[in-house]
Amino acid sequence: MDTFPEELARRFAGDMARGIAELARLGYDAKVFQGMVADHGAVDAARRLVLDPRPSYGLWRLKELRRLDSSVEMWVLLPWYEPLFADVVREAAERKLRLLDVDVAAELARLVTRLSPA
Repeated sequence: MDTFPEELARRFAGDMARGIAELARLGYDAKVFQGMVADHGAVDAARRLVLDPRPSYGLWRLKELRRLDSSVEMWVLLPWYEPLFADVVREAAERKLRLLDVDVAAELARLVTRLSPA
């Protein structure tokens, strides 16, 4: 049995947990998303959040904090997490970010560079 998707899902969950902790240090408590993760797991919570047609309060708050790089929408677009999310989910994430006037390609490139091993 191939465990790659399970390992990748665990990695995503770890990244989401670290992101939630980092945002808490910045003064943003992502309680709603934490509850979704507890109820559905990180990957399914991300899918649900991204597929909701309305941008979440959290996404607006991250824009105010200038931390959209920490948004679930941006992390869903990371190339190494592509196997976890269908095209429709990735397209919805990009659409939501564009609604907030984000240059998705540029922001994603910066995030990939920041997260890639030196």
